[in-house]
Amino acid sequence: MWKKICAFISPLLVLGLIIIPLTGCGEKPPTQEISNAEKSISEAMQKEANIYAPDIFSKAEESLKMAKDLLAQKKYKEAKKAAEDTVALSQQAISQVEPGKSKMKAEIDQIVLDVQKGIGELKGLLAKSPGQLGPRERKETEELIRKWEKDMGNIKTMMQEQKMREAHEQLMTLNTEVSSKKQRLIAS
Repeated sequence: MWKKICAFISPLLVLGLIIIPLTGCGEKPPTQEISNAEKSISEAMQKEANIYAPDIFSKAEESLKMAKDLLAQKKYKEAKKAAEDTVALSQQAISQVEPGKSKMKAEIDQIVLDVQKGIGELKGLLAKSPGQLGPRERKETEELIRKWEKDMGNIKTMMQEQKMREAHEQLMTLNTEVSSKKQRLIAS
C-alpha cells in the first residue's frame, strides 16, 4: 500500500517543485513604475509644482522615496502601488500650479499696492516735516525711497517673466522695510 501511495505522491511532489518556481515566488520588480514615478516628479518640478503646490509635491516626493525603499526591501507589490501613487500625486500637483500662480499673483498685486502706498506716505512725511528730520535722516530716507522704487521696477520685471515666487519674496522683504521705516519716522 505504501508503494501505491508513494507512486501517487511522488509525481505530485515533482510537479509541485516545477510549478512553484514558475508561478509564485517571483514577482517582478516594478522598475517601469518607479521610472514613471521619477519622470512624473521631474515633470512636476519643471512646471514649478514644488513652488505653487508645495504640499502635494512634497507628498509625491515622499511617495517616491517610499517606493524606492520598498523596492530595496523586495516588497514589489507595495513598491508598485507607491510608485503609482507618486504619479497620481505629481499630476495632482501639476494641476494646482496655475491656481497657485493666480493666488500668488493676487497676493503680489496687493503687496505692490501696500508698498507703493507706504512709499507715498514716506514721501508725504518728508514733505510735511522738512525741519523735523535731521539732514542725515532725510538723506538716508530719500536714498532708501529711490532704492525701493528701483527695486519695485525689478520686481515688476520678475512678474512679467513669471518669476512669481522670487517677486513675492522680494516684495515681502520690501514691504517690511518700508513699513518699518515709516513707523520710525512717525515715531520721531
